[in-house]
Amino acid sequence: MLNQRRVYNEKTNPIQALVSRENAMQQLNVELPVKVRLSENGKNVQIVHNGVVLNGAVERPLIHQLGGRAWGNNQGFTVIEELWQQKFDHNRAELEQDLAGVFSRNDLSIRYHTDKGQNKIYGIVTPHFVDVNQLEFRKNFIEQTRQTTALIPESQGFRVGRFGEVIEYFDFDSSGFQTEFRYGLVYARNNGYEAYRVNWERLVLICTNGLTGWRGSNFSWKHTKEFDLAEFIASTVKEGVGNQKFLEERITASRNTQLNQNWIQELMARLSLIPPSKNRITDRLAIEADQVGYNEWALSQSLTWLGSHEKALSFRSQRQLIDLGTSILEHSLDEVLEEESKPCYDGYYGLILPKGFKRG
Repeated sequence: MLNQRRVYNEKTNPIQALVSRENAMQQLNVELPVKVRLSENGKNVQIVHNGVVLNGAVERPLIHQLGGRAWGNNQGFTVIEELWQQKFDHNRAELEQDLAGVFSRNDLSIRYHTDKGQNKIYGIVTPHFVDVNQLEFRKNFIEQTRQTTALIPESQGFRVGRFGEVIEYFDFDSSGFQTEFRYGLVYARNNGYEAYRVNWERLVLICTNGLTGWRGSNFSWKHTKEFDLAEFIASTVKEGVGNQKFLEERITASRNTQLNQNWIQELMARLSLIPPSKNRITDRLAIEADQVGYNEWALSQSLTWLGSHEKALSFRSQRQLIDLGTSILEHSLDEVLEEESKPCYDGYYGLILPKGFKRG
């Protein structure tokens, strides 16, 4: 939500902390054959090079960096992750050989830090990787934004994301919309994997309901080429304005789309919520419908209102309701119900259960 940030200042400066941490990193240039060993549960990996043992967590960055080079960089992460898991389940030694082969076929260096006697992998880079000091990037970014009227070059606070990335937020001046956007600049770490990009916060102004954050898809910088900061800012701002216009059109469309009672019944039946939470949705929908009519905008608003303001709900349920309300706004209730429900990474389904799902 928009208020879950800490104010930027010199004493609590996560960008300075990131720069200091990266300045202390060590780098091993892989010039000899390596041995790769995966733990019994597959959650950790050891890379041994000329007697130096490096330990890493088997998470998205390493899976993508190593698996992509082993089986094709043109494949998406989901495909690579599935192939990694299949190989681990059926022939762990073969997977270890595949990963060791990555270093013999590519000119790579491993960045790492030492913690309690263990060398922990930070990332994998190539000779073409361009290091960037995040403080210098921020300074140049602030100077550049002073030349545009859309971004206000004053920090509105920062957040450390779920993967440890530092995100700083700036106000976005685009009046005349029913939504408020905040420009979230993601400071990429020098680990060979992350890119400078923008995460947008979105808020419905009339009720301060949060919407699911949105990430522009076309513009990011991956440390590997000449970079035009002015173009980056202009392009990302243009995307943000475009998404605001899109939401404005969807709000109008949802106001003009009456709720289908059969679809509402199906939605309530398939929601993976306890009865009291479902009752909250029904009660809130009645309030919203009384104000704007019995339409999809009222349904979207009721869900995002509960996700933003109802403290009796768990944090997980709040996020799920905001996601659902946003999806109904961006698409339609019909499309949301027709979308195939798949299990999440933990094996459980999300907020909407599949059609015909039988509860145990």
